[in-house]
Amino acid sequence: MKYLSFFLPALLLASTLSSQALRKNPTWNKQTKSQPDAQAGGWFINLGITGARAKITLEKPKEFEVAFVFPDTPAHAKILPGDRITGVNGRSFSEPHKFGYGPKFFGYEGPILELGKALDSNSGTITLQFIRGGKPLATTLELPKKHRSFSKTFPYDCPKTDRILKEAHTYLLGKQRPDGLWSSRPDANAFAALTLLGSGQKDHLPAVKKSVKKMAASTNDEIDYGGLDCWKYTLYGTTLSEYYLLTREKWVLPELEEIKSWLLQAQFVNGGWGHRPKNKPGGNGYGAINCITMQAKLAFALMMRCGLDVPAANFRATHDFVAKGTNDIGYVWYKDGGRQNPSYADMGRTGITALAHHISPVGGKEYRDFARLTASCIGSFPKTFPDTHGSPLLGLAWTGLGALADPKEFRKLMDYNRWHFALALTPEGNFYYQPNRDNNSQDYSADPRLNATAANALVLSAKFKVLQITGAKPLVLK
Repeated sequence: MKYLSFFLPALLLASTLSSQALRKNPTWNKQTKSQPDAQAGGWFINLGITGARAKITLEKPKEFEVAFVFPDTPAHAKILPGDRITGVNGRSFSEPHKFGYGPKFFGYEGPILELGKALDSNSGTITLQFIRGGKPLATTLELPKKHRSFSKTFPYDCPKTDRILKEAHTYLLGKQRPDGLWSSRPDANAFAALTLLGSGQKDHLPAVKKSVKKMAASTNDEIDYGGLDCWKYTLYGTTLSEYYLLTREKWVLPELEEIKSWLLQAQFVNGGWGHRPKNKPGGNGYGAINCITMQAKLAFALMMRCGLDVPAANFRATHDFVAKGTNDIGYVWYKDGGRQNPSYADMGRTGITALAHHISPVGGKEYRDFARLTASCIGSFPKTFPDTHGSPLLGLAWTGLGALADPKEFRKLMDYNRWHFALALTPEGNFYYQPNRDNNSQDYSADPRLNATAANALVLSAKFKVLQITGAKPLVLK
């Protein structure tokens, strides 16, 4: 059959590129070497704890076409590759999946949302309607009882969340490398360490300390213009700061001073940061952008909580930069200059903006209002939570944590996206990196479960309120 990419932006679908050109890069053909997902043979949609993987095609947008079934899972021997799942629990999927990118396309109404909701309302079984060899059939799957529904207040007061986090912590501890890190990707390392640290469990501290020691060893105050180190320094600055605030180990402070010095050197004249540190005009590709700028603001805010002195002018400039890219509904665009666009897209940048301003120990009512404005945008448009540009897992974590700036907006986000956690969860208890509309597939190629587990578990770790970024009572500087 002829498949189009699951996440192709609307702009590509409407472009002059031929259909044949689009078919040269189908999502489903992407491979990973990471077990156990390598055996699935492609980047397919995870159908929750059923153990099945599937794709949705442009030709049949109201069906899952089963691509793989893991052995010894509920779907094994009951659902076969090639089966077309058409409904769940006696009802056909009511809407087609929407291909494209933008406000008209965001959201997963149709097979994805409806199956996810059915899995969340797990009563111990689930019945799938499907077509095999042209014949309509149905089968009932026995699901693990430990993964019943989330509570109405999840992640708070939720036994299912507790079980998921326990399994996620075990998974992350088992995936930690001998050097203390988990990946070559700074976001995976930061989120894994923060998830374990944010559990509040002392048994996890040795693993976290090993990771932050390695982060500290990989950072200094010397600028190298050749890499994309602004991601690493902002993420590792946040992680080391949270570690210090919980442990008060004095060795961390000089390491944070180095990271602070590096970030100040890397800051652009306009107050922002880009993929690379500032250098010469035109030497940094995209220039300063809002996501990394707000990661730097978050790192600085936490450093101030640790007692470091961050120049007020540099810190203020981060807000002035992001304000130029934030519209009246609180949506943060890719870089400055987006203020006049009244619409919205994916929420990762908006989330890190809400979080950085919410955590800030300075800025008073102005920053608190800005945090609530951007958080309200997240709650108003919760469909983009698992569907963000670039690294959807980075965006997912920042969106979830940013919404905490206003508890009622966090509630809206979580209530709408219960289906996401149910559908991305695997039978083993970790999370899988789902195909997405507008993403970079590096997280999938590297390890489809590592960063997905760290990012999803970090959002659910809001229940503990241990970290500053997950709702711990802030220390307000006088």
